Amino acid sequence: MTRRQVAFALVAMTLLLTAACSDDAEPAAVSGARPVTVAESERLASVRFRNFDAGSRKVTATYTDQGHDVALEGWYDYTTHTGYGLVSADGVPSDRIVWDGRILATTAGDHLGEPVTSLEGWQAGKLDAGSSPLAVVLTVLAGLGADRPENPLLIRQGGALWLREDTAGRQAVTVFAGPTDGRMDEADPDAAGIHYWVDRTGLAHRVDVRLGKQWAVVTLEDATVTVPAVLEDVDPRAIPDTRRSAG
Repeated sequence: MTRRQVAFALVAMTLLLTAACSDDAEPAAVSGARPVTVAESERLASVRFRNFDAGSRKVTATYTDQGHDVALEGWYDYTTHTGYGLVSADGVPSDRIVWDGRILATTAGDHLGEPVTSLEGWQAGKLDAGSSPLAVVLTVLAGLGADRPENPLLIRQGGALWLREDTAGRQAVTVFAGPTDGRMDEADPDAAGIHYWVDRTGLAHRVDVRLGKQWAVVTLEDATVTVPAVLEDVDPRAIPDTRRSAG
């Protein structure tokens, strides 16, 4: 299997290997969950491509970390594969961040402003999904774009589930549990590391990301903001490993 073909399962496995962040808000069991149909797997298979096709998307994320309410706001540009955001804890902004699937750069800041064009004075480290809840969320966001659809058959074989029909804002969506590499007949929504809230075209309007025993809620909206690819020339081999990141 190619890297793109197993992307959904790899993201889920990464999340499930992340250490528990708190004992809060264990999700309620979902009754009526079932394996996705062929048509539903095709819709799920287009999620990453639809983000790539959309280009830049406004992103917000909220979760609880060690008793603190953490929030992320900003954009992820799936054309430049670069995100820019502001991290707050308990309503107080603390850090501006730039990230892709490899690197996280941070600097102190109390407002978002326009995406930066230079990282002079910023601190950069490898983005390690095992280092913090924020790093998990950033890794998932970076992985939600690809220049072609996934393989629907592998999504079905990986145990993806239909959970329910719902709404995200005013948008009608279907909520799916992502693949877990489980069997198609094992309908266990709690085994997934990510839930996708997807409209009929395959565009995700929300994703719920497992953080140990709790979940981060991540919303995605249309945007026209371009985030420059300021990390594209940074070699992750030239920067030290870090076990600490903003948030």
